[in-house]
Order: sequence, then structure tokens, then C-alpha cells
Amino acid sequence: MLSNVFPSPFSRMQAGFATFALALAIASTSALAQGSREVTLIDPPQPTPADGTIEVLEFFSYGCVHCANLEPPLEAWKKQLPPDVKFRRVPSGFNLGGLDEISVFHTLEAMGQLDRLHRKLFDALHTERAMLGHKPTFLKWLEKNGVDPKQYEAVEKSFSVQTKVMRGRQLASQYKVTNTPTIVVGGRFALIQTGGAANFLAAVDRTVAQLRAQSAPRNAGSAPRPAAKN
Repeated sequence: MLSNVFPSPFSRMQAGFATFALALAIASTSALAQGSREVTLIDPPQPTPADGTIEVLEFFSYGCVHCANLEPPLEAWKKQLPPDVKFRRVPSGFNLGGLDEISVFHTLEAMGQLDRLHRKLFDALHTERAMLGHKPTFLKWLEKNGVDPKQYEAVEKSFSVQTKVMRGRQLASQYKVTNTPTIVVGGRFALIQTGGAANFLAAVDRTVAQLRAQSAPRNAGSAPRPAAKN
């Protein structure tokens, strides 16, 4: 009975270690957000998949030249991701080139054409200076690139695509995205590119590593990021 009223020294020591570990986690999270002007806290944190993985979202705009320049190194970076990191692109909806990019993105995704045309859309807007915000011009561009314009318009109007478009229009506001490219890690940290692509992606890697370290007791089997191949 006395042990319930007066905790043993060992119990007090355990409680002290638990309090210290919690404080350390909070401090390291705060330091991560304050240690780089690239990183800001998302308040409130957004929900992410509860499957032990770290979700990484890239908010981009096809009309954003910085997003276009980031695309090649980002594609190479994405191929090196470990199994515990899930990467997903999210169109911001800023329509910097006059293109309804959320609708375009999800329609091409539904048609199985997104991977083939994603980079080409950047090139069309920034290298070829194509006026893809003009719907007839965009449909001609699709036809030139092997997509049936009539099929595209039918898929674009489908219920499943329209549902994804509605959800997509909510995301940038939900994550408080005001610049592109912005990369969100774990629903908690937003990283804005302030320098070269290599430094930006290295900052993303550091943020992922920090979240992995904080959740290590739950995800002890997570694999480290593999070394880049020469």
C-alpha cells in the first residue's frame, strides 16, 4: 500500500526519463522548424496515413518556373526514397500559366497518361511557350502528344475525377501553401525552396530523418535512405 502512495526511487527515475524524452522530442521538433528559414511548422498538423510511413507531398504549379527547374533533380531524388517514405505530387491550383492544373493533373492521372506527360507540360509552358491555358490550344497539344481530346474531356467530366478535383482544391488552403514549390513532410513541416535544388532536397531529407528518429520506437524496422549510386 505504501508503494502506491510513495513511488519508489526507480519509479520516479522512470517518470523522469519519460518526461525528459518528451521534452527532448518537443525541443528537437521546434529546433527543426527554427533552424532553417526553409522550414515552417504547419499549424494545426494535417492527418497522414497511419501505416508507419512518412508522407512527403510536393505542392507545385505547372506555370512555376522554379517547379519546372526542380523537376529533374526531384525525379532523381524520388527514385532513391526508402520504403518508409511515400511521395506524392499535389497541384497547387495557382494556375500561373492559365492552366486549370488540378483538373489536368487528375484527368491525366485517371487516363494513365500523367507519368508520360507531367514533364512535357512543364516543357510546353516554359520552353515552347505554349498557351495551354487556352482550352482549344491545350486540346490540340494533347492530340499532338497522343491523347484523344474527346476521351480527355469525357474523363475530365467523370464523377471520380470531379471528386478528386474538389478534394484537390481544398488541399493548398488546408496546408496553407502560398509558394511553389513547397514540400510538406509528415503533415507537420512545410519546406519552401530558398536556394538550389540540392540544398532544398537535402533539407527535406533532414526533416524526414528527424521525424523517423522521433518515431523510431514505433517504426524500428524503417530502412535508412540508401546511398546515391554513382
